Amino acid sequence: MAHRDYPGGTLHLPALADIARDDHPFVVVQKSAQVGLTELMINRALWVADTGYADRGNVLFLMPTQNMMDDFAQGRFDRAIQDSPYLRARLQPEPPRRKAADSKRLKRVGPGYIYLRGADSRRQIASVDADLVLLDEYDQMGEGVLELAQKRLASSRAGRLMVASTPRLPEAGVNALYLQSDQRRYHIPCLHCDCEQTLTWQENVDLERALVVCRSCREPMDVTVPGRWVPEAPGNDRIHGYHLSRLYSTWANIAQMIEASQATTPAAQQEFYNSDLGEVFSPPGGGLSLDVLDRCRYEYDLEDYAGQPCVMGIDVGTKLHVVVRERPSDEQRNREQDGIRPRPRLLWGAGTVDTVEQLDELWRYFHVEMAVIDSQPEMRLAVEFQRRHPDRVLLARYGRQEPGYVLQSGPVPVLSVNRTQLIDETFERFRKRMAALPRDARQRSPPVREGLGEYYRELLAPQRTLERDADGNWVARWLDHNKADHYAHAEVYALLAELALPEPFICYTVVGLDCPSILAGLEMEHRY
Repeated sequence: MAHRDYPGGTLHLPALADIARDDHPFVVVQKSAQVGLTELMINRALWVADTGYADRGNVLFLMPTQNMMDDFAQGRFDRAIQDSPYLRARLQPEPPRRKAADSKRLKRVGPGYIYLRGADSRRQIASVDADLVLLDEYDQMGEGVLELAQKRLASSRAGRLMVASTPRLPEAGVNALYLQSDQRRYHIPCLHCDCEQTLTWQENVDLERALVVCRSCREPMDVTVPGRWVPEAPGNDRIHGYHLSRLYSTWANIAQMIEASQATTPAAQQEFYNSDLGEVFSPPGGGLSLDVLDRCRYEYDLEDYAGQPCVMGIDVGTKLHVVVRERPSDEQRNREQDGIRPRPRLLWGAGTVDTVEQLDELWRYFHVEMAVIDSQPEMRLAVEFQRRHPDRVLLARYGRQEPGYVLQSGPVPVLSVNRTQLIDETFERFRKRMAALPRDARQRSPPVREGLGEYYRELLAPQRTLERDADGNWVARWLDHNKADHYAHAEVYALLAELALPEPFICYTVVGLDCPSILAGLEMEHRY
């Protein structure tokens, strides 16, 4: 910082300075926009090159595209050098021989080289051996860039990697890396009451005064006061992770942030959370949580099963993931159609099998009356199971764009399903405590890791996000972020199996008349 001039003057922010001092080999920063992180990364690149860090001082600085990097090099990087007499003197070679090394994509400062590359140019990335790799706006980069960047450090005596970005999706991109880190948050003291605290939107922003205030005494906070970074997951020391909100910045315009927070469109809400707070945005109705699942636990055990009729959902993968739930009686279904609160559907089985023969054993044991099985990727296996139980097994295929589902006729009946809507409906049952779980559901389906079995982990995996489609419209999608979610889809198919049951008969009592003769004379539509 001693050799830099900054737009608007130099201001020493303790939170940023602490990140700059961190010499850990892998640093991740989940950040708001406009908090000074890019200037910090410029500083680090110049320092590594100028000092010949690790006996070479080679830096690979990546942005999402080469066009973005070229503009950045001219507008930000060149200015950093030209505004500093010291750095101008360190730029090599000396004038007037300065040629290629002063290009937009390669700088030689002191003994080191700084390579300015776009992440979309993988061939140029692969040719660089670096001691420091910087990834700016990582969430806008393609798959595999992080792994490629890490390999560029293989020849360094003391390689360092820094990844920074505003987040976009939960448990993806920079947020996924932050969750794997020790998850540091900045605690600063209030000068009025000495209360040490992290700054959050809900507890530290006074909407009427448009100020960042102490959550305890409500006096204005001074964000330039030195604080400390506290890890919330101290065991995850492979990555040092920092979360930096704009609330810690002296440049924050709180009035504008308040206006942004009151937006109602999904795009504007996501922009506020991502760019202003440095947080991921989960729209209402997002993924399930541990609390939601725990609230679905009732006082019963799977061993209490006593032969009740059931429905079954099967997700097909390397194994067959099976969910078995209680089949509601016709009386229950009639009452629910009349608006009476439904009775929770008890879970009686959740596990994996390998063969159709084992599915048959479960079919018989649980008295299954209807099942839905995933038609992909093993269509042959699904068809074989359907042929063993004609009229009581349906195949399902995601891909329907219109709401709901439709049964497509053919040699094998297949349900074409709107994936987003059916996952929405399945998870809504859990939120309303209509999908009952046994008391020991947390430990069901081994292996158990950190107190949770595979069934719980896979129900927690899908996350509902908003993305723009090809026409620029915002649409909801469920993403698994490369986590197993077979039981979640088996629950969807179990719901479909219940929905596909024949419509219950409506029973009439006609007092004083011969019921069969009366009903025989009525023109009634029987739906099955």
